[in-house]
Amino acid sequence: MAKALPRRNHLQEEQRARTRRLIVDAALRVFAERGYVGSSIEHILVAAGVSRAAFYSHFDGKLAVVRAIAQDFEPVWHPVFAYLAQLRDPGLPELTEWAARHLDMHRSHQETCTLLTQVAALEEALYWEVSAQRDAIVTMLAGRHRAFERATRDNDVMLEARILLWGVDQACFHVVRQHLPDPSKRAAEIIASQMKAFLDKHGG
Repeated sequence: MAKALPRRNHLQEEQRARTRRLIVDAALRVFAERGYVGSSIEHILVAAGVSRAAFYSHFDGKLAVVRAIAQDFEPVWHPVFAYLAQLRDPGLPELTEWAARHLDMHRSHQETCTLLTQVAALEEALYWEVSAQRDAIVTMLAGRHRAFERATRDNDVMLEARILLWGVDQACFHVVRQHLPDPSKRAAEIIASQMKAFLDKHGG
């Protein structure tokens, strides 16, 4: 009878989690400084202070680290859309508050948003994972907003919903990335008006 493999003890699991965190945090710094294409595994190893063996015990390459960063980022962006899902028959002021939260999320996590936007344009696997997340957002919003519920049943409306969400994300990204002057907070109002137009058009 084969022997059961020994289970990692609690301290080993904590050490493994700390090493993974070191690698992910270091990679984010390296990618921010050098860009995804200009970064190497060696750069990440030096920044994290870990061995090559330790790195490959967690990840099989740069893309795997970026995918981990994307997974770790979900608890940051998900509440923004959960807030939108909680709004019932929102008017422009409520939607403007939601858009402001979206912009603040981009401002507070600019390095991560820049990295994911950059890599999704280069790596097919991440592109489709990000696209799947947007479709999951539509499904979540469908539970509270009739326009998004209709999108799950109508391909034309789904196309509009996808384009809307792509546009919102890109608008937030570029406003923050380019440090565009916005003294009157018009960016949030513009984004909110686009969301309201979609909800009004398909919510009847």
